[in-house]
Amino acid sequence: MKFKYIVECLAFLLGIAAFSSCRKGDEYKKFFGDGELIYASRVDKVIVHPGNRRILLSTILSDDPLVSKIKVSWNEGKDSLVQTIIRGPKKDALNLMINNLDEGVYNFVMHTYDDKNRSSVALNVSGTVYGESYSSSLGNRRLKALKYGAGENILNFSWASPNLDDIGVELLYKHKDGTMRTKMFLSNKVDTTLTDFDANTNFRYRTLFKPDSNAVDTFSVAYVELVVPGFERELDKSKFKEYVLPTDATTNHGWVMPNMWDGNYDNGFATINRMPQWFTFDTGVLASPSKFKIWQAADRIYAQENMRKFEIWGSDKPAPDGSWDNWTKLASCESRKPSGLPGIEKNDADIAFAKAGEDFVLSEGLPKVRYIRIKVLETWGKANFATIGELNVYTKDRNK
Repeated sequence: MKFKYIVECLAFLLGIAAFSSCRKGDEYKKFFGDGELIYASRVDKVIVHPGNRRILLSTILSDDPLVSKIKVSWNEGKDSLVQTIIRGPKKDALNLMINNLDEGVYNFVMHTYDDKNRSSVALNVSGTVYGESYSSSLGNRRLKALKYGAGENILNFSWASPNLDDIGVELLYKHKDGTMRTKMFLSNKVDTTLTDFDANTNFRYRTLFKPDSNAVDTFSVAYVELVVPGFERELDKSKFKEYVLPTDATTNHGWVMPNMWDGNYDNGFATINRMPQWFTFDTGVLASPSKFKIWQAADRIYAQENMRKFEIWGSDKPAPDGSWDNWTKLASCESRKPSGLPGIEKNDADIAFAKAGEDFVLSEGLPKVRYIRIKVLETWGKANFATIGELNVYTKDRNK
């Protein structure tokens, strides 16, 4: 009897287990249906393009032809965008532009749906939206220098280092044909040149920014008026030639006169012993000089034979005997030492000033000359001969 009781108990328990097992299986079927669980294919790739109060999600769709709809939600599902998918012959790319967003970082949840409205597994992407706060932090790139090149339609710009996110400077100007044009100077360029503008007009420029290389929008600051300096061009030094007249000081050093215009600031021209003295060169063109820029010999700045007091003369037809007939005095010049220290004493600021070249500006309305004669009256070290490191000559005459 005891054994029969035990067997009946075991049978009862097995029955309960079987019943329970059947109920659980039925519940699974009730929840999932009789078939297997099926998800729609999600997108293959998403590229996030930040923008100005908007964002662009560039998606590459899967090859699944049943996928017919895509949904993007954000703000924890409070906002969403649904887009119907229209298939093309090739693998499809779908751009989803989300507008009217506040500045900030967003998380986007993306689902695709098939023709039976079955959803894909969620895909999460994040991106930044920019706006007023970012725009207000931007500023124009600084222009360090602006000067004419060899011709009246050649303008050289020297820019400071680019700002963060700076992609370039946009220049608005009047072309020499009378039309308005824009030109882009990229941020990786410090020295840039414009060659086709109307020399009688000014410019405006602004700096452009992208907070991200993938950004869909370009940000900019307000245009700045750019006042072009009065036209002045440097004479072409390739046309300069030594022009020795009978009374001129010559040289017996290795520092010959053409060193004055060879672009090498480590050498120069040195004369023979005699004071006062003068020497002549031919610029190769007839022009009214407006400025001379002179570099001292670099190995003896504010000392020895570097010129302190001198005169600049010009002629269009020098007297062949070396006399001063047919010469016009263009300027009386004295080299300046910024520190004002006496004699040959100098400081670092003086040296920097001399190495940058010293400008000697001439009066307006001078006659056109071709030949230049420099008369040396005194050197910094009271020497009996003179040296010049390099020399530029400028004119405000426009090219013909």
